[in-house]
Order: sequence, then structure tokens, then C-alpha cells
Amino acid sequence: MSFAERMGFTSPRSVTQTDALDTETRTELWNTVYVIRGLTQDAMAYDVDTAITAAIWAWYFKNARDEQPRDEKVWGLVKSAIMDGEWFEALDCIEAYGKYLHRFSNQFTYQVPDTFDGLLNATLERYLVGYRLIERELVPLSDDMSIAAVTDALDLTVQLNGARNHLLRATELLADRQTPDYPNSIKEAISAVESVVATVTGEGTLGAGLRKLKTAGIELHPALEGAWSKMYGWTSDAQGIRHAAIDQADADQSLAKYMLVACSAFVSYVIEAGRKSELI
Repeated sequence: MSFAERMGFTSPRSVTQTDALDTETRTELWNTVYVIRGLTQDAMAYDVDTAITAAIWAWYFKNARDEQPRDEKVWGLVKSAIMDGEWFEALDCIEAYGKYLHRFSNQFTYQVPDTFDGLLNATLERYLVGYRLIERELVPLSDDMSIAAVTDALDLTVQLNGARNHLLRATELLADRQTPDYPNSIKEAISAVESVVATVTGEGTLGAGLRKLKTAGIELHPALEGAWSKMYGWTSDAQGIRHAAIDQADADQSLAKYMLVACSAFVSYVIEAGRKSELI
């Protein structure tokens, strides 16, 4: 908190911004982009800045390449999108910029994309914006424990392509602010659990895999095993979400967020326990 906030002269922020962005937040988000862009404008990184500017003009704003104006005109459009666009347009533009940073990075700017990711997340946290950047996608997560659960699982599944791809897809579907697909995000999250359990036990379904975890050397409390068996049943039986019985009205953002975080945490647990038992 600032001095004035600590002394009670002004009120600290207390409301998370999820479907709006105030002017102060927009200004700091633009400043984040402006500062990072400065790191790609020196002579050695000029090609990176040129490539990003062209990508923003042609891919983000969807304009003809032969009509691209001078660079500052393009960046004026970026600033306008962040400062004056709808809140989701501002976040879309910032997310796209971050992806282009990663895509066009070279030997002179290889540290810049990660610097941007960290600075953006720090800004989002400071201004209580209900999204965090995870694997280049802005996901509707804001509390530290939820973010850590997802990022830890993604780190641990680097060499487990099946589970990692399911988690990434679940994150992408949840992160889509215009056409979110919550039912399929939930399906992908539970599929990540199924995949990592299959890696440890060799069983093709989560139900069978859970029963075999103990035999494989991973102790799972009966209550926890029962909870996950019921979770699997909820998603997989004739009325389950993986049979399209749960539609968009039933699977909302809060449920999809819960499933992503819960499944990510369980994936991490199975991997860490599996490594201790030398199963992974």
C-alpha cells in the first residue's frame, strides 16, 4: 500500500476487476507494453520490433500488409485499443502482443518475453485484475494458490505430452473471453488426470487407474480415491459431461476454474508421488 493508504487518507483497492478495467489500470497496462517495446527497439533487436509491428497490423488488426502505415501509427492503434477499447479488447491486444514477443524473439531479445510475462502478471496483481498470464494465455484466475496449482502442473508435465496437452487445452478453452467452452475445458482437465494416472498404472481409464495406484506404489487415502472415482463418474457416465449431458448453462466459469485447479493439483501429486516411487 502507498503512504496515503496506510495512513487511511485514501482507500486501497478491494474489488477485483473481472469485466471492466478502470483508467488507472489501462494506463499501467499500456505503460507495461511501452516499456517492454523499448527493449526491442535498439539497433540489435530492430528486426524483432519490425516483425511484431507487422504482425499486429496484419494479424491482430487484420489489415492488408501493403497498406501498413509508419510504425508509430500502428502503435497508436495499440494504445487506443488498450486505453479506449472494451475491457476484453484491451486484454486481447496485450495477450496478442505477448505472443508475438515470444514468436519473434531472437538471440538479442530472448529474455524479453519472460520479462514481459512477469511484469504483466505483477501489474494485473497490483491492480486486482481477475486474470493471470499462464502459458501466454490470460486465464480467469487471480489467487496465488490457484495460479500455482496450474503452473506447477504444467511445469511437471513437460515430458508427459498427453497430460500437458490436456491441461493446456483446458486452459485455452477457459481463457477464451469471447466464446469460452466450459464443458470441454472440464473434459480436458479430467483427461489430464486420466492421462497421468495411465502413465503410472498402465490402465486405460481413470477409474481402473485409481484402483491400481496403491499397487503401483502410490498410497492414496480411501476417501480421496473415492472422491476422484466419483468425479470420474460424474464426467464419464451416461449423464456425464464427457457425453455432452452437461451443457453450457450447467458448466459455468466457476465450475471450469475449479476443475482446472483441482485436476492440476492432483496431476502434480501423482507425478511427484510417482517420481518418489520411481514410476515416472
